[in-house]
Amino acid sequence: MNLPFFNRLPLKKVTASSEDEMGKRSKQVIEGLLEELPDLLMACVVNAQSGRVVASYTVSNAYNPNQISLRNAKLLHVMDDALAAKAWIGGPLTDFVVMLEDQFHYLRPMNEGKWYCFLAVRITDVNLGIAKEIMRRHAI
Repeated sequence: MNLPFFNRLPLKKVTASSEDEMGKRSKQVIEGLLEELPDLLMACVVNAQSGRVVASYTVSNAYNPNQISLRNAKLLHVMDDALAAKAWIGGPLTDFVVMLEDQFHYLRPMNEGKWYCFLAVRITDVNLGIAKEIMRRHAI
């Protein structure tokens, strides 16, 4: 059942769920990304342990950070478990990119894996190398 009042997100506005240190830092990360990538579709910072969205920005109700946060947290846990089990040779997980037809989704762990930052942009608006560099500078 689709109840419209549950899907009302603040559009084109950076929102933080708390005013503590994590909320303030997360809001700064999103604002920095938005400053350098004004055409981004969605960005959010999520607590990796709980899957709770700490700060977010979206341009449309179609991009809901609350719906993807748990999936991405699970994805990071699976990747970390695979690295710990030495399923493949490699170092620590530094980022994860999903390429779609007209956009890419970029996921980067931050704060020693306790949080992660998610970014969705159109391929025509930014190139992957630029997005990775911008994310590296802001999501530390």
